[in-house]
Amino acid sequence: MTHQTPNSPKIPIRLELPTGTGFGPVNAYLFPGPEPVLVDTGLKSEPCWSALLDGLARHNLTPADLHRVVITHPHVDHCGLANRLTAHSPADIWIADLGRPWLVNLPDRLLQRVEYYRRDLLPRWHFPPDLSRPILNQLAAVARACEAVPPERIRVFHPGDRLELGGQAWQVLHAPGHAWAQTCFYQPHSRQLLSADMLLARAPAPVLDRPGDAPHDRPALAYFLDSLAQVEQLDVDRVYPGHGPPFGDHRQVIQRQRARLEQRLSECLALVRAGHTTVPALLTRMYPGPPHLAGLWMLNGYLQLLAFRGLVREQDGRFQPV
Repeated sequence: MTHQTPNSPKIPIRLELPTGTGFGPVNAYLFPGPEPVLVDTGLKSEPCWSALLDGLARHNLTPADLHRVVITHPHVDHCGLANRLTAHSPADIWIADLGRPWLVNLPDRLLQRVEYYRRDLLPRWHFPPDLSRPILNQLAAVARACEAVPPERIRVFHPGDRLELGGQAWQVLHAPGHAWAQTCFYQPHSRQLLSADMLLARAPAPVLDRPGDAPHDRPALAYFLDSLAQVEQLDVDRVYPGHGPPFGDHRQVIQRQRARLEQRLSECLALVRAGHTTVPALLTRMYPGPPHLAGLWMLNGYLQLLAFRGLVREQDGRFQPV
């Protein structure tokens, strides 16, 4: 158990929850007092629910004791148990205004995404059945890992607001890239950052949703680079990420991710210029092994950023050098 004195900065307590997926465990964070607050929930599964209950119990809490549940972004590994918590807790579910439309209708939205990939995206990109099938199966599994939250149990906050967590005011930051509705929470006095999936030890993949689910004026990785620059300006001693252990030296992590992104962009462009113009051909070379969503999303992020920079163009589902 983490011991904190009344005058010490309230440190978020990490609850590591299993996902049963290739993405590894996910973190929820608990502020036991003065009013118990849970940040993120894990996905909808019995192992994850049991781990969440065990984590609360280690601090003499149950879901019924929670004052508020805060969601960083509407991805199933971060909000999949939100509806189940409403059945066991008086706590409302708090999320950014940008994420509310997802939370009230998440399973349907994710099933619509499966159909978009099946009927439009993968055929347009010339995916053969043996590569399409595992991608679609992974998408369908994601759609099963959550439940919609009743609208009357949802409360919203906005970028620039302050949330009370552990008796301190944390600033709400909008940090798109991995997800359009991604928020982080920053405590300037204790120099702590709840970074969710915006800043991890390894760069997160920019999730590829249906057209209209996020702005398309700029590619996701352009927003991600802006979010890195935003967080780089903050004075941070400790980062509490959505996956993996907490870490320091956030500027070093950001610089490393920025350099890695540019390196992978160059590798992707070199492959396109060498004649590998279809997404399946690029995917098998950039991410060898069985096809997986994170690789596809990351590759799409590279291609869209290269197109935004005027280095490639998409024509008939193929990416040609400019």
